[in-house]
Amino acid sequence: MRSGAALALALVGALALAGCGPKLPKGVDEDALTQAVGRAIGSPSTCVLIAEPGGKVLWTGGGYISCARNLPTCEGKTSTAQDVLKASLAGEARFISCDSSATNRVGWAMGPVPAGKGRQASGLRYLAVMEGERALPGIEIQDRVERAFVRAGF
Repeated sequence: MRSGAALALALVGALALAGCGPKLPKGVDEDALTQAVGRAIGSPSTCVLIAEPGGKVLWTGGGYISCARNLPTCEGKTSTAQDVLKASLAGEARFISCDSSATNRVGWAMGPVPAGKGRQASGLRYLAVMEGERALPGIEIQDRVERAFVRAGF
């Protein structure tokens, strides 16, 4: 009985600590963000990250495998989404696309999270990547994901 109570107490503590972590800006609904991004560029090969200016990831859209695997950066290297995000924390929004294999393409988009009309810029950065036979080009990923951010409350 005591071990069950200890486990319950540990779970409550873990949930409380999770609630203290970094959060999306006020007015941004996480469920709406997940749905808007999913409708805009959702696929099993999609990864979207939103991070603070220092690189701490606040939100992840897409599967762990899509976000953790090494993909061509279209600049002669391979890297994970998080490493590309960290390397692009400064600067303007940009997009890039290239072949990732004989049959697949990869598209990247990254930059500051845009602010909707009448909203103040959050200062957050994003990275979105798709890879596969039907992956969108980087410019299309950029357009779609940035519109999804605004629809979700940014």
